[in-house]
Amino acid sequence: MRKDNIHLLAILFFTLLIFFNLQAHALSVKEQMATDPAVKTAIEELVLANHILYDQGVVDGYGHISVRNPSNLKTFFLSRSVAPSMVKVEDIIEFDFDGKALNNDARTPYGERFIHSGIYKLRADVKSVVHGHAGAVLPFGLTDTRLRPVYHMSSFLGAGAPIFEIRKYAKPDPDTDMFVSNVDLGEGLASALGKDDFVILRGHGYATTADSVRKVVFRSVYAVQNALIQSEAMKMGNPIYLTPEESRKAKETIEKTINRPWDLWVERLK
Repeated sequence: MRKDNIHLLAILFFTLLIFFNLQAHALSVKEQMATDPAVKTAIEELVLANHILYDQGVVDGYGHISVRNPSNLKTFFLSRSVAPSMVKVEDIIEFDFDGKALNNDARTPYGERFIHSGIYKLRADVKSVVHGHAGAVLPFGLTDTRLRPVYHMSSFLGAGAPIFEIRKYAKPDPDTDMFVSNVDLGEGLASALGKDDFVILRGHGYATTADSVRKVVFRSVYAVQNALIQSEAMKMGNPIYLTPEESRKAKETIEKTINRPWDLWVERLK
């Protein structure tokens, strides 16, 4: 064997050795919580958020919320497949941006974890993602009427929620089961979301994003309320929507106060 080939094989061997050594010493979610206060806080808030979203009617037996790992921005935490109201700390799994469970965790994950992985991969600013199916939002993905901010609490909707049309991204057959169940569809959803904070999945549900768990819960709750108010206003006439500048200013003001409803929602759980 030529000397340069032996050299290349040696480099490959030591690279693989380092890789498997790192894998063998990867910390579990429990170990990360025990050694890193930021991870412990993130996961405890994630569990509370699951319960709040259920209590507020944003999710039911379906739906989920994730948080980016504050100590490893290339991974995120999400529960195993269980109803949101039942999520506990021990249910949390760590995933990479291809939706793969880490630490050899073989528990059943949410099939639509790719909603989260796709968004985190595209949007470095996003720290938390919610997916839900609240019925008030769905009509805005089925008609040519756009979900737009009608009051200050939902100002994050900006110029209006974009629509994810799964047929545009599904390959090779555009007729799917409507689930975002692979990497390509997750990346397609993230592309449809773009720089917005909220996207509607036609015939399915929606996804909300933010730079914190508390903010994404806030946005999810008030997006559903906006849908209800906008629908009622449309029965009476043509709604008056917030202008882009009103939306910008209102968003800046109201999102400074998100701890107020968060504390209330946590208290309700007691």
